Amino acid sequence: MPIWLDQEDLSFLRTRISEAEIQLESLENQMNELKRVYEAQISELMPQKDAKLVEIASYRNICSPVRRVPQEILSSVLELCCLPADGIWSSTYDIIRHTSILSQVCVAWRKAAHSTPRLWSKLCI
Repeated sequence: MPIWLDQEDLSFLRTRISEAEIQLESLENQMNELKRVYEAQISELMPQKDAKLVEIASYRNICSPVRRVPQEILSSVLELCCLPADGIWSSTYDIIRHTSILSQVCVAWRKAAHSTPRLWSKLCI
């Protein structure tokens, strides 16, 4: 059974639809403006957040267990890494390259490498 609306009812409904569409557009505009403002604020905060992440990573690195290893043990580890496994020196074994790479890791490794005479006792030129 169809519902028949007279002209006045149809006009009223069309007016309500039009008003609701205008209100919807206004709400969408307000939401877009808020989004734009918040995105700008977020963009301003991102570098600060990134800097804090770097700061936290730096602090965590400082607290890492390897930083508490005594220098004598670290020197022994560097010797194991840099010296030839069979103890035989050859002109093809590049201890300078191995030692210099490990001494560039951090200050503690550099100190350990520079204070380990065995690493520097054989230089092939």
